[in-house]
Amino acid sequence: MSDLIVTSLADSIATVRLNDPDSLNALSVPMANALKDALTALSENEDVRVLVITGTGRGFCAGGDVQSFYDHRDDPEEVMQQVLDGLHGAVEVLLDVPFPTIAAINGVVAGAGMGVALATDLAIATDDAMFTMAYTGIGVSPDGSSTFSLPRLVGTRVAMDMILTNRRIMAPEAVKLGLINQAVPTDDFNMTVTGIATRLASGPTQAYVRARHLVRASLLNDPVSQMDLEAESIIAAGSTKDFYEGVSAFIEKRRPDFTGT
Repeated sequence: MSDLIVTSLADSIATVRLNDPDSLNALSVPMANALKDALTALSENEDVRVLVITGTGRGFCAGGDVQSFYDHRDDPEEVMQQVLDGLHGAVEVLLDVPFPTIAAINGVVAGAGMGVALATDLAIATDDAMFTMAYTGIGVSPDGSSTFSLPRLVGTRVAMDMILTNRRIMAPEAVKLGLINQAVPTDDFNMTVTGIATRLASGPTQAYVRARHLVRASLLNDPVSQMDLEAESIIAAGSTKDFYEGVSAFIEKRRPDFTGT
């Protein structure tokens, strides 16, 4: 895998690290493609039960590679399409990997980085992390599925405010808005992320993924149709080994030993 994306796997926890700290991990064409390739490979790895995506240095991801847009400003369509192919391919995989996902936001997140962070199931940030949409600041509209995810998390008014004004939102406010789950001191950040990832990695993986699908479907469904989906999902879960183990452990008053199967 490209040095622009560093992956590791330990104790069923996969970590994907955007690794170009000099640019605050801006998504160039090579990085976007490498991210898509890394996520695709991990999505097919049966040893993975949770994914953490983070960045090296002071930023999670500062957005697209504006330098490349500047270099091709007289005819930007080709380079924009190349970035979008990688970015949208990566987000599409991230939205549908067969295990829960966590954005470990270690600093600045802007533009395309927002799309990546918003596509995860959970988001934990350092308390000095900063969020901004940034797109209209260079005269473009958002991408990376952020116009789908953002209003569903924070509401249409707040989403439009963030997109039109590019105002900077610090981590404590991001928690209040529902943009992220937690903001923790830098010294506690790695321990907090590892603790959550470890808990999820030892949990009923298929149940987590079914729950994700149900939550997303609920945004487009009526209550009765949603209950039909819930019934279908919970009955399907009844045939898993984790269901057998879960109900057995509950009745036998012991801790369940889930295997993700």
